[in-house]
Amino acid sequence: MLLSIPLKTSKRIDIETPLKKWVDSSHPQYRADQLSSDLKRLNAIRADLSESIASSSSHAYALTNSALNDLTEYHACLVECLNHGFPSDSRDADVNGTMDAKLQFKWKNAFVEFDGNDDDALTPQSRTHFTYERVCILWNIAALYSYKAMNEADWTTKDGRTIVHKSYSVAAHIFRHMKYLLKETKESNLSPDLYGDSLEMCQCMSLAQGQIAAYEALKLKLVDPNVTSSTYTLLSKVSAGVAEHANRALEASQALSIKDHKSSKAWGGHLKVMSMLYHARAEFLQSQVERRESNYGNEIARLERAVNMAREGIEFMKLEGFVKIPDGPASLGKIPHNLKSLLKNAKERKRLIVDENTRIYMTTVPDTNKMDKIVGSDVMQYDGKQDSELPPEFMPVSLTRPLFT
Repeated sequence: MLLSIPLKTSKRIDIETPLKKWVDSSHPQYRADQLSSDLKRLNAIRADLSESIASSSSHAYALTNSALNDLTEYHACLVECLNHGFPSDSRDADVNGTMDAKLQFKWKNAFVEFDGNDDDALTPQSRTHFTYERVCILWNIAALYSYKAMNEADWTTKDGRTIVHKSYSVAAHIFRHMKYLLKETKESNLSPDLYGDSLEMCQCMSLAQGQIAAYEALKLKLVDPNVTSSTYTLLSKVSAGVAEHANRALEASQALSIKDHKSSKAWGGHLKVMSMLYHARAEFLQSQVERRESNYGNEIARLERAVNMAREGIEFMKLEGFVKIPDGPASLGKIPHNLKSLLKNAKERKRLIVDENTRIYMTTVPDTNKMDKIVGSDVMQYDGKQDSELPPEFMPVSLTRPLFT
């Protein structure tokens, strides 16, 4: 039902020695002996991360080994290094001493299980700077937040859904910030997972899955015998909002820069059926509003749309090459089952109301192609000004042991 963002992995390497060499040869303010404990600390945290993040799918193992705390601390340290004049991009790599010092941060494409090994995808210059290291660390922080939302939070409780919503919001915010960082550095030579379209896909997917938590929370109100039409209307809009986020993620997966990768095709297929499911749910919920307001012609048209979308989703999943993704909490069900259940309910209600409308109400059924589109309600909105910022817990202010003191 849900997509899991894979982790980026890195071999254990010594960064202390090249950093000492670079500081002594190129830093305008410090000598290596002044920063000895800080450089040892950076090297130690990175070594721990290379062990705890063992594969692109080792989220559970990583969390058990405190990788999220290590990633957060390491990222804050990297930001502090950048604040104190450490190399920030590859444009001057051949003259700022990083190449001579043999400073190389190496990370695999997160989608290596889909797309294969890409160790030689980046030039040596692209691996020399702290902004590249930052975005790789940020990727893994977002991936672990996404994993915790999907697998460790309880989707059946209010507190659990609040955690889900917050976790996916943080993940989406991080992917937006990564796009901002890479745009600012004008880094052009990257592994495909760090392309702008890939980051957009992950961002919008996070928003879609975070919005599903809001849908699940609001859906519980339907059991109230006094539920109002406004609740159905709002739930329809929230469902449409899920579909709209999924559509934007789908569009990103089909961008020229990444569309030919197996990962983009697999994710794109899943995002398409997710969009179909929540579009169909939105139409079915809106049909309930029309039913309550005795607009039986509109109800029939909405049910027709729901039936067509559910059927299209079911048929799409039968196509050769479609990759089934079974991840997600059991309470959400599986997409094939959800589509089939929705199709069955919509067809049965449509059969009954068409018969009643023919015999009793005789209201006009509008052309489904000319009906207003259900505009989604976005419960994952954010302030666009935040693109250049991250929450304090990821920044140097959070360090209990500051650097450069």
